[in-house]
Amino acid sequence: MASPRSGGGLLAALLDQCTSLKAGPLSTGHPIDQIAGLSLAERDFVSHRLTAADAVEWSYETSGGDVIEWTPRLALRLGFLAATVPDARFIVVLRRPIPTISSLMQAWRSGRFATVSDLPDWWGDPWSFGLTPGWRDLIGVPPAEVATRQWAAYVEAMFDDLETVDPARWITTSYERIVDDPDAEVNRITRWLGVSDIAVPDPLPASIGMITAPDRGKWRADASEIFAALPGVQQTVQRWESFRDAHAPEPANWDADETPRIRPEQQRTTMASAGTPFSSQHTSTVPELLGLTGSTVVVTTYKSGHVIFLRRDEAGKLNTEFASYNRPMGVAVAGSRLSLGTGAGIINFSNTPALAAALEPANVNDAVYTTRSVINTGDVAVHEMAFAGEQLWFVNTRFSCLCTTDPNYSFVPRWRPPWISSLAAEDRCHLNGLAMRDGRPRYVTALSQTDTPNGWRELKGTAGLIMDIATNTILVDGLAMPHSPRWHNGKLWVLESGKGTLARVDVDTGEVTTVATLPGFTRGLTFLGPYAVIGLSQVRESVFKDLPVTQTADERNCGVWVVDTRAGQIAGFVRFEGMVQEIFDVQALPGSRWPTILREPTDLTASSFVLPDEALRDVRFTPPPKSDH
Repeated sequence: MASPRSGGGLLAALLDQCTSLKAGPLSTGHPIDQIAGLSLAERDFVSHRLTAADAVEWSYETSGGDVIEWTPRLALRLGFLAATVPDARFIVVLRRPIPTISSLMQAWRSGRFATVSDLPDWWGDPWSFGLTPGWRDLIGVPPAEVATRQWAAYVEAMFDDLETVDPARWITTSYERIVDDPDAEVNRITRWLGVSDIAVPDPLPASIGMITAPDRGKWRADASEIFAALPGVQQTVQRWESFRDAHAPEPANWDADETPRIRPEQQRTTMASAGTPFSSQHTSTVPELLGLTGSTVVVTTYKSGHVIFLRRDEAGKLNTEFASYNRPMGVAVAGSRLSLGTGAGIINFSNTPALAAALEPANVNDAVYTTRSVINTGDVAVHEMAFAGEQLWFVNTRFSCLCTTDPNYSFVPRWRPPWISSLAAEDRCHLNGLAMRDGRPRYVTALSQTDTPNGWRELKGTAGLIMDIATNTILVDGLAMPHSPRWHNGKLWVLESGKGTLARVDVDTGEVTTVATLPGFTRGLTFLGPYAVIGLSQVRESVFKDLPVTQTADERNCGVWVVDTRAGQIAGFVRFEGMVQEIFDVQALPGSRWPTILREPTDLTASSFVLPDEALRDVRFTPPPKSDH
């Protein structure tokens, strides 16, 4: 009995080679799962866990004599086996948690140990090893957390069952003891079994499930991710340590330095944060979704001054590319155009894919964004932006109005809430969000109906609203800091940031339906088919300490979360750590798998020219002069 990757397979291989004990029927198949009423489907895919309370009459038959049984799934069924196979005895194999979890992660990545390929609602790599209780809570969480929680579920199952089984029926050992002193440990076990002392082969036989050769330090590659997940299973770790101290043989003297280390590929340094490490963790479902939709996601992080492209590389892994700007906030995308709101203006880019051939490596980027114009708006706190045809609209939060751009002016006011009595740079109601419908601005969000300088701050968590600007009617109010309204698939969506939720709004009745609650301050929303891609921020306690999300959330993350809107379930995420703590906007670049932004000035953009198609027929190409060499 052992959790997966704990050494059970190694011990079974030793006993199989060195004794008369051979593998029994449970080692070569899963006959218990064929018993009426005990299959996963019949039990609504709860788990593979079976206890003495699940005991039924069934025929455990061997070809004669004693046998050795081993598969990881059996460790979830120790109590069931003790009750239904009365003469069974159990060898419990322990291994230090962090190396075990690291090996579990490697096994999941290999794809060799998938057990439930059609698990309902499960996202990402097929479920590997035994299906543990509470697996639905792991949908969309990082691989390290899946492996950590799976290990903990196995350990809890074994220890719970052992409390009900006669101690004379079980013995413990450890992976470390088996590897360090196999002769002494294996012979100790065989004497307990009543089998003659045996000669242990050198080198040790490879277990059927081995991925890489034993190595005391290979767990370090996953250490930083595992250490982030361990606090959630701390009680199990303590229980494991207590059990080991009480029942296991003297532990081997292996190096136990389990200090987390951030892998080099997890670190990134940018112009705006030289010397500051950036790291991220993500579920495999995020690059999978980007690949399926052929898209990139643009993320703005105004406090740390970065625009981030989330892209999927050729190996199917997530790639993050950074560009630094002064307080980047709203992003608007339409066709080949991309506009970015910054601290003092709006930068307008256009896609010039022909430049990809001149970049290194050549012809990798399928979109190359170069600056075409800059509108100096001044510090008007540009929030969300969107294109209506050729015209760019943006939320002017400081002046409490919707505006369009004009090269002759800082901004052109086009609409303001009816309660705002005049234009003033006073952020009176914190107008912040803009939703388009049928190609025109239609819905906005604000944090209050106040008409005094920064009046919204006193009401920020209780007076938020969504307004239909076509009729100047308030659809719903009393919201906790609404942001990022979006019209998608015939429905109005909004983020109620103060509660950390994604919600759907009935525009006829004003009814608000919470679709998902997320672990952070929600702001920034885009859609990839039925999947909502949402920005999460950690929240500044000094500003937002009274919000529900700061009172109820067990954890507050920064990053990008994916929600399946059909079921309201988290389908994946990218968690940012280090310098990035707040997200403002999240926008999709559909049809672009590997875009980049060229910063100005560069020699490449200075010598490149983009003309309308009708003008290209009059262009005469002059080849570069021939070299004398």
